[in-house]
Amino acid sequence: MIRFRTRLLTLVLAAGASVIAVQPVAASTPIPVAGTFFFVAPPVPSGFRMAGGNTFVTVSFPAGVVTGDITGNFTEQLHFVTHPDGSQNLEGNATCTCAVGDRTGTLVFDNIAGTTNTSGVSEAHFVLSGSGGLADLHGQGTAIVSPRPPPQGPLGVYTAQYSFG
Repeated sequence: MIRFRTRLLTLVLAAGASVIAVQPVAASTPIPVAGTFFFVAPPVPSGFRMAGGNTFVTVSFPAGVVTGDITGNFTEQLHFVTHPDGSQNLEGNATCTCAVGDRTGTLVFDNIAGTTNTSGVSEAHFVLSGSGGLADLHGQGTAIVSPRPPPQGPLGVYTAQYSFG
């Protein structure tokens, strides 16, 4: 009977240890951030085509600046579909050499997806991920971009939440 109890105790302890060992890594508490962004170089359009009354174009933004709780320089590529009524859908990504809190590294604004109304105001949602000093950063947010006349170009406002882990 003692041998059975010893084996049972060993089995229970091993099972408990395996449960503890496979616990998920906890992410840090989400941190809210906000700021603005703007472009410092003119956009470069490419890949024009039309189909079904819609116009398709890819626009590369070779240089932009993000300020606020996230700071740095970024590039961006967006794919626009302009519909006959003047509204647009957009999707793309941006890559930033950024500082977030006390860390620096590469921050990717990925899966940017949104719409632009006929007044030129865009609203987009994005997913955040990081590498380098921003490895394990994950988050999501929203950006609203309003047109401004040249030479300033569009001005954007972002809000997001991120965490590490």
